[in-house]
Amino acid sequence: MEIIWMRGTALVSEVEEVLNGRRSVPLAYKTVLTICTRLSEKGLLDHEKEGRAFRYYPTMTEPEFVSVQASKATDALLSRFGDAALSSFVDQVAADPEQLIALRNLLGRDDGA
Repeated sequence: MEIIWMRGTALVSEVEEVLNGRRSVPLAYKTVLTICTRLSEKGLLDHEKEGRAFRYYPTMTEPEFVSVQASKATDALLSRFGDAALSSFVDQVAADPEQLIALRNLLGRDDGA
């Protein structure tokens, strides 16, 4: 995802090239194709035919993805652990003055959230 977010769009061969430039043991083209296909099946990537290949592009920005994942994780923790999860979150935030200020700002905002 990082590569496609940085580039905007990419062919599997382009993703493979970037990934293999970072690795001592290269990934096979089919491995990268499988990853892109699975990300597409999960709704994180979409694709368009380009010649004999597919050009993949993200369905959301990285900040949107982070927000969605954080919301899912928070919902799961609160559903499973309720007050214990909330208490732990408050303890973690209270231990960091910058995060505490950020939380107070978020709680004080008037945006209907």
